[in-house]
Amino acid sequence: MKFITEMELRDLYKTEPFTTYVLEPDVKITPGARQFLVDRRVTLVQAACSDSKQSLSDDSNQEPGRENWCTLRLRRRMDCIESLFLLMAAELLHAGDTALSEEVMALGKYFQHVRKAEREQLAPEVIRFWDWSAEEIKERSNKLENYLDISEFHVGLENGKELALLNHLRASLREVEPALLETYWNEAEQVCSRQDLIDTVNLIINILCIMMWKCLGGKEWKR
Repeated sequence: MKFITEMELRDLYKTEPFTTYVLEPDVKITPGARQFLVDRRVTLVQAACSDSKQSLSDDSNQEPGRENWCTLRLRRRMDCIESLFLLMAAELLHAGDTALSEEVMALGKYFQHVRKAEREQLAPEVIRFWDWSAEEIKERSNKLENYLDISEFHVGLENGKELALLNHLRASLREVEPALLETYWNEAEQVCSRQDLIDTVNLIINILCIMMWKCLGGKEWKR
C-alpha cells in the first residue's frame, strides 16, 4: 500500500497547481496531506476499484509476511539515514565548517533515538535544539519549505556544498514518513499508531530547513 504525504503534494502543487486530485484505489492519503488539499480547496476524488483488484488487495493484506517486510524496509531505510548523518557531518568537517558539522552530528543523535524508539517500541526523545523547544522550532520553520527549492543555481553559491548536503539529508528524511505509515497504519481506525515518530522526524526536517535558510543568508534566527 502506498501513502501520499503532505510533502509530496506540496512538491506536485508547486510544479503545477491543480484543483482536483485523484487518489488511486491502492493509495491512501495522510491527514496532513488531506488538510493541505482542504486548505487549497482542491477536490479529492477516490478512483473506483475493480472487483479483481479489490480481491487481489484483500489477499495481499492477509499475507503473513507483509508486516515483516514492511518493518524490514523501514528499518533498513532508517539505518541508511543514520549513516548519512555521519557522512554529512564528516563532509562538513573536512570542508572546514566545524560548527555546522557539530550541529548535524547533534541532530543525527536525535534521529538515533527515533530509530531506537521504533525498534524498542518506546516514545521518542523530546527534541530541544539551539535551546529552542519543539513549538519554537515549528514556529520559526513555518513556511520555510516554500523558499528552499534547491537547484543547480544554489550549488554555485558560497555555501553551495553545505546547501546540497543538507538538502540531500532533508530529502532522505522525507522518505521515513511513508515507510512508517506503511508499517504502522491502523486500517480500522484510519490512523498511524506511531504518529509520534512521524512528528519527531518532521521536527528534525524543520531544523534542517532552518540550517539551510541560514546557509542562504537568512538572518532572522542567526545566533
